[in-house]
Amino acid sequence: MRVEGEDAGYQGFVPGVKYLLDINEGRDPYPEGKKVVVIGGGNVAIDCVRCSSRIGKEVNLIYRRTRNEMPADEVEIHDAEEEKVPFHFLTTPVRILEENGKVVGLECIRMELGEPDDSGRRRPVPIEGSEYVFDCDTVVPAIGQRIDLSLLKEFKDIKITAWNTIIVDEVTKQSSRAKIFSAGDCETGPGALITACAGGRQAARSIDRLINGLSLEYDDNDYFDLLFKTVKIYDPDEKVGIIGDRKRKHLDMLPADTRKLTFDEVEEGFPTAEAIAEADRCLRCYRVAMIAV
Repeated sequence: MRVEGEDAGYQGFVPGVKYLLDINEGRDPYPEGKKVVVIGGGNVAIDCVRCSSRIGKEVNLIYRRTRNEMPADEVEIHDAEEEKVPFHFLTTPVRILEENGKVVGLECIRMELGEPDDSGRRRPVPIEGSEYVFDCDTVVPAIGQRIDLSLLKEFKDIKITAWNTIIVDEVTKQSSRAKIFSAGDCETGPGALITACAGGRQAARSIDRLINGLSLEYDDNDYFDLLFKTVKIYDPDEKVGIIGDRKRKHLDMLPADTRKLTFDEVEEGFPTAEAIAEADRCLRCYRVAMIAV
Protein backbone atom coordinates (compact mmCIF):
# COMPACT_ATOMS: atom_id res chain seq x y z
CA MET A 1 0.00 0.00 0.00
CA ARG A 2 3.04 2.25 0.41
CA VAL A 3 1.73 3.23 3.83
CA GLU A 4 4.00 4.13 6.71
CA GLY A 5 4.04 1.30 9.25
CA GLU A 6 2.66 -1.49 7.08
CA ASP A 7 5.90 -3.51 7.30
CA ALA A 8 6.53 -2.89 11.00
CA GLY A 9 4.79 -6.03 12.25
CA TYR A 10 2.24 -4.23 14.41
CA GLN A 11 -0.32 -6.34 16.21
CA GLY A 12 -3.68 -5.71 14.59
CA PHE A 13 -2.31 -5.45 11.04
CA VAL A 14 -3.76 -8.52 9.28
CA PRO A 15 -3.61 -9.06 5.48
CA GLY A 16 -7.01 -9.72 3.91
CA VAL A 17 -6.45 -13.30 2.76
CA LYS A 18 -5.08 -14.35 6.18
CA TYR A 19 -7.99 -12.55 7.85
CA LEU A 20 -10.49 -14.61 5.85
CA LEU A 21 -8.54 -17.85 6.34
CA ASP A 22 -8.61 -17.43 10.12
CA ILE A 23 -12.34 -16.78 10.11
CA ASN A 24 -12.97 -19.74 7.81
CA GLU A 25 -11.08 -21.99 10.22
CA GLY A 26 -13.08 -20.72 13.19
CA ARG A 27 -10.54 -18.30 14.66
CA ASP A 28 -10.80 -14.62 15.46
CA PRO A 29 -7.96 -13.06 13.40
CA TYR A 30 -7.20 -10.58 16.20
CA PRO A 31 -9.18 -11.22 19.39
CA GLU A 32 -8.05 -7.96 21.01
CA GLY A 33 -9.43 -5.94 18.12
CA LYS A 34 -12.94 -4.49 18.16
CA LYS A 35 -12.80 -1.75 15.49
CA VAL A 36 -11.75 -2.91 12.03
CA VAL A 37 -10.85 -0.83 8.97
CA VAL A 38 -10.68 -2.74 5.67
CA ILE A 39 -8.78 -1.13 2.77
CA GLY A 40 -9.77 -1.98 -0.80
CA GLY A 41 -12.64 -2.23 -3.26
CA GLY A 42 -12.54 -5.79 -4.60
CA ASN A 43 -14.33 -8.98 -3.63
CA VAL A 44 -11.77 -9.84 -0.94
CA ALA A 45 -12.33 -6.46 0.71
CA ILE A 46 -16.11 -6.95 0.63
CA ASP A 47 -15.70 -10.45 2.09
CA CYS A 48 -13.57 -9.02 4.90
CA VAL A 49 -16.07 -6.32 5.90
CA ARG A 50 -19.06 -8.67 5.74
CA CYS A 51 -17.25 -11.33 7.79
CA SER A 52 -16.14 -8.74 10.35
CA SER A 53 -19.70 -7.93 11.39
CA ARG A 54 -20.44 -11.64 11.60
CA ILE A 55 -17.73 -12.12 14.25
CA GLY A 56 -18.93 -9.13 16.25
CA LYS A 57 -16.59 -6.39 15.04
CA GLU A 58 -17.34 -2.75 14.27
CA VAL A 59 -16.13 -2.33 10.70
CA ASN A 60 -15.53 0.39 8.08
CA LEU A 61 -14.34 0.09 4.49
CA ILE A 62 -12.20 2.72 2.79
CA TYR A 63 -11.60 2.89 -0.96
CA ARG A 64 -9.56 5.45 -2.85
CA ARG A 65 -11.99 5.82 -5.76
CA THR A 66 -15.81 5.97 -5.89
CA ARG A 67 -18.41 3.24 -5.90
CA ASN A 68 -18.50 3.34 -9.72
CA GLU A 69 -14.86 2.25 -9.94
CA MET A 70 -15.04 -0.58 -7.40
CA PRO A 71 -13.87 -3.84 -9.03
CA ALA A 72 -15.98 -6.03 -6.69
CA ASP A 73 -19.00 -7.82 -8.12
CA GLU A 74 -22.09 -5.61 -8.05
CA VAL A 75 -24.06 -8.21 -6.09
CA GLU A 76 -21.36 -8.23 -3.39
CA ILE A 77 -21.40 -4.44 -3.08
CA HIS A 78 -25.22 -4.37 -3.03
CA ASP A 79 -25.42 -7.03 -0.32
CA ALA A 80 -22.84 -5.20 1.82
CA GLU A 81 -24.83 -1.99 1.46
CA GLU A 82 -27.98 -3.81 2.57
CA GLU A 83 -26.05 -4.95 5.64
CA LYS A 84 -25.26 -1.27 6.31
CA VAL A 85 -21.48 -1.55 5.99
CA PRO A 86 -20.07 2.03 6.18
CA PHE A 87 -18.26 2.83 2.92
CA HIS A 88 -15.78 5.71 2.85
CA PHE A 89 -15.00 6.57 -0.77
CA LEU A 90 -12.23 8.80 -2.13
CA THR A 91 -10.14 7.95 0.92
CA THR A 92 -6.70 6.39 1.12
CA PRO A 93 -4.44 5.45 4.06
CA VAL A 94 -1.26 7.38 4.78
CA ARG A 95 0.09 6.07 8.07
CA ILE A 96 -0.70 3.36 10.63
CA LEU A 97 -0.72 4.72 14.17
CA GLU A 98 0.58 2.51 16.97
CA GLU A 99 1.25 2.37 20.67
CA ASN A 100 3.49 -0.31 22.17
CA GLY A 101 3.53 -2.17 18.86
CA LYS A 102 -0.26 -2.32 18.53
CA VAL A 103 -2.49 -0.58 15.99
CA VAL A 104 -4.45 2.31 17.55
CA GLY A 105 -5.55 4.23 14.46
CA LEU A 106 -5.18 4.86 10.75
CA GLU A 107 -4.32 8.24 9.31
CA CYS A 108 -6.04 8.81 5.95
CA ILE A 109 -6.30 11.52 3.35
CA ARG A 110 -9.23 12.44 1.13
CA MET A 111 -8.91 12.07 -2.64
CA GLU A 112 -10.38 13.48 -5.84
CA LEU A 113 -10.49 11.83 -9.26
CA GLY A 114 -8.08 13.04 -11.94
CA GLU A 115 -7.32 11.74 -15.43
CA PRO A 116 -7.69 8.01 -16.31
CA ASP A 117 -4.71 5.75 -15.62
CA ASP A 118 -3.59 2.56 -17.42
CA SER A 119 -6.61 0.66 -16.05
CA GLY A 120 -8.98 3.12 -17.73
CA ARG A 121 -10.26 4.35 -14.37
CA ARG A 122 -9.77 7.93 -13.23
CA ARG A 123 -6.68 8.25 -11.08
CA PRO A 124 -7.25 9.31 -7.45
CA VAL A 125 -5.30 12.42 -6.45
CA PRO A 126 -4.71 13.43 -2.78
CA ILE A 127 -6.34 16.64 -1.52
CA GLU A 128 -3.68 18.54 0.37
CA GLY A 129 -4.54 19.27 3.99
CA SER A 130 -7.47 16.83 4.17
CA GLU A 131 -5.83 14.28 6.48
CA TYR A 132 -7.86 12.76 9.31
CA VAL A 133 -7.64 9.73 11.62
CA PHE A 134 -9.79 6.62 11.86
CA ASP A 135 -10.18 5.29 15.39
CA CYS A 136 -9.43 1.59 14.96
CA ASP A 137 -7.39 -1.22 16.42
CA THR A 138 -7.34 -3.55 13.39
CA VAL A 139 -6.22 -2.72 9.85
CA VAL A 140 -6.96 -5.19 7.07
CA PRO A 141 -5.37 -4.42 3.66
CA ALA A 142 -7.27 -6.13 0.83
CA ILE A 143 -5.90 -4.40 -2.26
CA GLY A 144 -4.91 -7.45 -4.28
CA GLN A 145 -1.99 -9.83 -4.53
CA ARG A 146 1.15 -10.05 -6.62
CA ILE A 147 2.32 -13.01 -8.68
CA ASP A 148 5.61 -14.50 -7.49
CA LEU A 149 7.55 -15.92 -10.46
CA SER A 150 10.86 -16.26 -8.61
CA LEU A 151 10.66 -20.05 -9.05
CA LEU A 152 11.17 -19.54 -12.78
CA LYS A 153 14.01 -17.01 -12.65
CA GLU A 154 16.52 -19.51 -14.09
CA PHE A 155 14.38 -20.04 -17.20
CA LYS A 156 15.13 -17.07 -19.41
CA ASP A 157 13.08 -18.33 -22.37
CA ILE A 158 9.65 -18.17 -20.69
CA LYS A 159 7.65 -15.31 -22.15
CA ILE A 160 6.09 -12.95 -19.60
CA THR A 161 3.54 -10.17 -20.09
CA ALA A 162 3.96 -6.59 -18.92
CA TRP A 163 1.73 -7.53 -15.95
CA ASN A 164 4.14 -10.26 -14.81
CA THR A 165 1.91 -13.13 -15.96
CA ILE A 166 3.04 -16.11 -18.02
CA ILE A 167 2.06 -16.17 -21.69
CA VAL A 168 0.49 -19.54 -22.54
CA ASP A 169 -1.61 -21.16 -25.22
CA GLU A 170 -5.24 -20.32 -24.47
CA VAL A 171 -6.38 -23.95 -24.65
CA THR A 172 -3.40 -26.17 -23.76
CA LYS A 173 -1.91 -23.77 -21.14
CA GLN A 174 1.57 -24.58 -22.47
CA SER A 175 4.14 -21.79 -22.09
CA SER A 176 6.95 -20.88 -24.47
CA ARG A 177 8.96 -23.61 -22.72
CA ALA A 178 7.40 -26.91 -23.77
CA LYS A 179 7.42 -28.64 -20.38
CA ILE A 180 6.14 -25.69 -18.34
CA PHE A 181 2.40 -25.01 -18.16
CA SER A 182 0.57 -22.23 -16.35
CA ALA A 183 -3.03 -21.42 -15.48
CA GLY A 184 -5.07 -19.44 -12.99
CA ASP A 185 -3.80 -16.13 -11.63
CA CYS A 186 -0.30 -16.76 -13.05
CA GLU A 187 -1.90 -16.67 -16.51
CA THR A 188 -4.79 -14.24 -16.16
CA GLY A 189 -3.78 -12.12 -13.20
CA PRO A 190 -5.94 -12.07 -10.06
CA GLY A 191 -9.34 -13.51 -10.94
CA ALA A 192 -12.11 -15.87 -9.90
CA LEU A 193 -11.37 -19.18 -8.19
CA ILE A 194 -13.52 -21.16 -10.62
CA THR A 195 -11.59 -19.73 -13.59
CA ALA A 196 -8.32 -20.84 -12.00
CA CYS A 197 -9.76 -24.31 -11.33
CA ALA A 198 -10.86 -24.67 -14.95
CA GLY A 199 -7.46 -23.55 -16.22
CA GLY A 200 -5.65 -25.90 -13.86
CA ARG A 201 -7.78 -28.80 -15.04
CA GLN A 202 -6.95 -28.05 -18.67
CA ALA A 203 -3.25 -27.69 -17.87
CA ALA A 204 -3.29 -31.05 -16.06
CA ARG A 205 -4.97 -32.65 -19.07
CA SER A 206 -2.29 -31.25 -21.38
CA ILE A 207 0.54 -32.36 -19.06
CA ASP A 208 -0.89 -35.88 -18.96
CA ARG A 209 -1.00 -35.99 -22.78
CA LEU A 210 2.56 -34.67 -23.04
CA ILE A 211 3.92 -37.27 -20.58
CA ASN A 212 2.19 -40.04 -22.52
CA GLY A 213 3.53 -38.86 -25.85
CA LEU A 214 0.16 -37.71 -27.19
CA SER A 215 -0.56 -34.65 -29.30
CA LEU A 216 -1.73 -31.46 -27.61
CA GLU A 217 -3.93 -30.54 -30.57
CA TYR A 218 -7.41 -29.17 -29.81
CA ASP A 219 -10.41 -31.47 -29.84
CA ASP A 220 -14.08 -30.74 -30.63
CA ASN A 221 -14.81 -29.56 -27.07
CA ASP A 222 -11.99 -27.02 -27.25
CA TYR A 223 -13.26 -25.69 -30.56
CA PHE A 224 -16.76 -25.46 -29.07
CA ASP A 225 -15.51 -23.23 -26.25
CA LEU A 226 -13.52 -21.11 -28.66
CA LEU A 227 -16.59 -20.72 -30.88
CA PHE A 228 -18.56 -18.94 -28.18
CA LYS A 229 -15.60 -16.74 -27.22
CA THR A 230 -15.09 -15.74 -30.83
CA VAL A 231 -18.55 -15.20 -32.29
CA LYS A 232 -19.96 -13.51 -29.16
CA ILE A 233 -23.52 -14.44 -30.07
CA TYR A 234 -25.10 -13.33 -26.81
CA ASP A 235 -27.28 -10.27 -27.21
CA PRO A 236 -29.26 -9.19 -24.11
CA ASP A 237 -31.77 -7.35 -26.31
CA GLU A 238 -32.43 -10.30 -28.59
CA LYS A 239 -35.95 -11.77 -28.46
CA VAL A 240 -35.88 -15.56 -28.75
CA GLY A 241 -39.37 -16.79 -29.53
CA ILE A 242 -38.75 -20.43 -28.67
CA ILE A 243 -38.13 -19.80 -24.99
CA GLY A 244 -40.44 -16.89 -24.37
CA ASP A 245 -39.76 -13.58 -22.71
CA ARG A 246 -39.76 -14.56 -19.04
CA LYS A 247 -38.04 -12.49 -16.40
CA ARG A 248 -35.35 -14.00 -14.25
CA LYS A 249 -36.38 -15.30 -10.84
CA HIS A 250 -34.33 -14.22 -7.84
CA LEU A 251 -33.57 -16.28 -4.77
CA ASP A 252 -35.09 -15.11 -1.50
CA MET A 253 -32.45 -13.99 1.00
CA LEU A 254 -32.24 -13.77 4.75
CA PRO A 255 -33.06 -10.22 5.96
CA ALA A 256 -29.93 -8.07 6.09
CA ASP A 257 -30.22 -7.40 9.83
CA THR A 258 -30.33 -11.16 10.44
CA ARG A 259 -27.70 -12.39 8.01
CA LYS A 260 -25.05 -9.82 9.03
CA LEU A 261 -24.79 -11.57 12.38
CA THR A 262 -24.61 -15.18 11.19
CA PHE A 263 -22.69 -17.41 8.81
CA ASP A 264 -25.86 -19.28 7.84
CA GLU A 265 -26.57 -19.65 4.11
CA VAL A 266 -27.66 -16.22 2.88
CA GLU A 267 -29.70 -17.33 -0.15
CA GLU A 268 -32.61 -19.72 0.11
CA GLY A 269 -32.97 -22.23 -2.70
CA PHE A 270 -35.68 -22.45 -5.36
CA PRO A 271 -38.57 -24.88 -4.93
CA THR A 272 -38.32 -27.68 -7.52
CA ALA A 273 -40.92 -26.22 -9.89
CA GLU A 274 -39.31 -22.77 -9.86
CA ALA A 275 -35.84 -24.26 -10.35
CA ILE A 276 -37.04 -26.14 -13.44
CA ALA A 277 -38.77 -23.05 -14.81
CA GLU A 278 -35.64 -20.94 -14.28
CA ALA A 279 -33.38 -23.54 -15.89
CA ASP A 280 -35.73 -23.68 -18.87
CA ARG A 281 -34.86 -20.07 -19.65
CA CYS A 282 -31.28 -21.13 -20.36
CA LEU A 283 -29.60 -22.96 -23.28
CA ARG A 284 -30.50 -20.13 -25.68
CA CYS A 285 -26.90 -19.92 -26.87
CA TYR A 286 -26.89 -23.59 -27.80
CA ARG A 287 -30.08 -23.18 -29.83
CA VAL A 288 -28.50 -20.36 -31.80
CA ALA A 289 -25.25 -22.31 -32.27
CA MET A 290 -27.05 -25.39 -33.53
CA ILE A 291 -29.06 -23.32 -36.01
CA ALA A 292 -25.83 -21.69 -37.21
CA VAL A 293 -24.19 -25.08 -37.71
